[in-house]
Amino acid sequence: MPPLSPFACFADVYPPEERPALTRQHDAWAVERPFEGLTILDATPLFRNTLFKHACLLAAGAVVWVGYGRAMPYDSAVATRLNDFGLRTPTAERLAEGFDVVLDCAGAFSEVPARFGRAELTRSGVARAAICQEPVYLADAGRVKTFETALGTGDGLVRGLRQIGVGSLHGKVAVVFGGGKVGRGILFRLAGEGAETFVVDPRELRPPKGTTWIALEDSVELMRLLARADLVVTATGVRHALVGHIDAKALTSSRAVLANMGVEDEFGPDIPESRVLNRKAPLNFALSDPTRMRYIDPTMALHNAAVVCLLAGGLQPGPNIPTPADEAPILAALPPHLLRELETFEAQWGMA
Repeated sequence: MPPLSPFACFADVYPPEERPALTRQHDAWAVERPFEGLTILDATPLFRNTLFKHACLLAAGAVVWVGYGRAMPYDSAVATRLNDFGLRTPTAERLAEGFDVVLDCAGAFSEVPARFGRAELTRSGVARAAICQEPVYLADAGRVKTFETALGTGDGLVRGLRQIGVGSLHGKVAVVFGGGKVGRGILFRLAGEGAETFVVDPRELRPPKGTTWIALEDSVELMRLLARADLVVTATGVRHALVGHIDAKALTSSRAVLANMGVEDEFGPDIPESRVLNRKAPLNFALSDPTRMRYIDPTMALHNAAVVCLLAGGLQPGPNIPTPADEAPILAALPPHLLRELETFEAQWGMA
């Protein structure tokens, strides 16, 4: 029996207008077969919509192994069906043999040999990429990644809050720790929901009108703010980021809803798991689709397209960032309304 195709199985769940970049990539590669016989290990967080990414690699002629469970949450129901979709799960022995290309996430498989090089999906894997001897394509460094990291993560937080029954955010006091791309995306979405927003960061930030910056080191002002907060979100990308900066007991006993949006526990050990939504795991990973397909579609297409760049050669050992030429075909596939949303975010929240 031939393998199932997510493009056929889930067409009603993810219609073509929600996945334009992957659809274009799949259709082109099915004709060109640019990865014929290539072995690829893909470590993208495994959820139902991830299968579309894998299907593009298969259509290109690659043999695809899926690595999951090391660094990021995953959907166990999807994991049990990988064989149905023509995908393989690597054994320890197979990992030791290596692959032609490793499409990694958070550096989870940085020890696995990669003949042509690897591509890293997240910023948390950059440190490991810096010490690699082979080329590493940093998908996170491109403009395309903003759809997922900023727009998609902010949207995922709000959907997660709604799923657990948190009502309207209009007029609520929302405090976000971290003014990086993820934090700014969350602030963008919370402000759009009508929340009164504050960003806490050690760097001096100048957010747009309606959001106030609070220095992480200003403990007095910070605790005053947290005492009246309705929602506190961590998005620093740093493990135990709040330790030493807040009164953990006061925050634990406060009225605020607590949510972590980082890969690791950013609240610290003095705040119990039971006090933070989704037991300190990223709140959006409690959803069947942690990132809505329209936002993750461009990122998954870029991560796949990194294979083309690696095979072409010319990349330097260690980190390499996407070029405008790499991203142009993906951006060209996207609908105007999605590009306008990106441009609005960049205009309002694209500060350093």
